[in-house]
Amino acid sequence: MLAKQYKYLIFDFDGTINDTSRGIYATFTAVLAHFGIDAKGKDLSEHIGPPLKYSYTKLVGSERCQEAIDLHRKIFAETNAIEQSALYDGIVEVLDRLKSSGKYQMAIASCKYQPHLLKSLELFNLQNYFVSVYAQVPDRLYKADVIRQLITDNGWAKEDCLMIGDTLHDVDGAKANGIDVVAVTYGFEQRKKLQQVQTVALLDKPSQIAELLL
Repeated sequence: MLAKQYKYLIFDFDGTINDTSRGIYATFTAVLAHFGIDAKGKDLSEHIGPPLKYSYTKLVGSERCQEAIDLHRKIFAETNAIEQSALYDGIVEVLDRLKSSGKYQMAIASCKYQPHLLKSLELFNLQNYFVSVYAQVPDRLYKADVIRQLITDNGWAKEDCLMIGDTLHDVDGAKANGIDVVAVTYGFEQRKKLQQVQTVALLDKPSQIAELLL
């Protein structure tokens, strides 16, 4: 049970609502192959969620980072990687229950490229659940930036907001804005890492989101 009441729920997307791993892993593998890097044996899970600038700076270096980002977006679009993703079991029912309760307004704050996020929402018919959808554009790359612009543009008080995400990037981005956070463990972060940070709750399956909030 929550110790306080919130008005606004800010969801991450990849790893929280949608399992995008198949298409994203394939895209990363193709990009790394272009740079002569064998992705076999690499743990790419840490690169689902953070901005591509973070990932490719680590993977190919800062000098080749922008080239890798441009290639990533090109391959992602050309291979229809969005259609290789799948919603987590039960997440639609959770969104239905939260919306029908009338208790919350819901939004998305993601480091996914904004056009790709909008296409994903359209593909899975999720647009009507969210009053605002903010993702990565050139002047907001990191989760803290995305969240900051979302709450500022909407005029939301930070104490009324709750972030729901699956990675330390979500936790750090929320805390940078003074927002409480719920972490889910069914996404791409290791559970033991999420246990080491302060959260309102640590949830192991989507249905527990509704159980906690309603």
